[in-house]
Amino acid sequence: MREGSNVSDHTRNAQAIAKAWRSAVHELDPDRYQIEPLVGPDLDQRLDILDTETHTAYEFKVSGKNATGEFYKDIVKVIVWNRRHKKSIVRLVFITEEEWGRKYLNAPMPREYVKYLETHGLDVLVEYVRHA
Repeated sequence: MREGSNVSDHTRNAQAIAKAWRSAVHELDPDRYQIEPLVGPDLDQRLDILDTETHTAYEFKVSGKNATGEFYKDIVKVIVWNRRHKKSIVRLVFITEEEWGRKYLNAPMPREYVKYLETHGLDVLVEYVRHA
């Protein structure tokens, strides 16, 4: 991002990156990947991508800033999804920017929560991307 650019520029850039990512995944196999499926019609919450073959949800937080809040929110979305759908999600892959994301997510509390979720049948992976 440019030096001196404002928050709305960053937001638009992040939205464009996320949209391009979702489109690229959809093009891989439109029958396999659901793009932005609703967790529930009354909740106004969506998953970024759902792999219907592996029952894996993918959530992409472009900026690592506030990655912790998004991480926990996305886990709750999966938990609620599993309560409301016959086919449960068994894995969540949370993707975020490395510099900020690793600082907050590779910490004792999130790691302990991931271990807890494993005992309840949900595998959570955090993957990091680097800005070029």
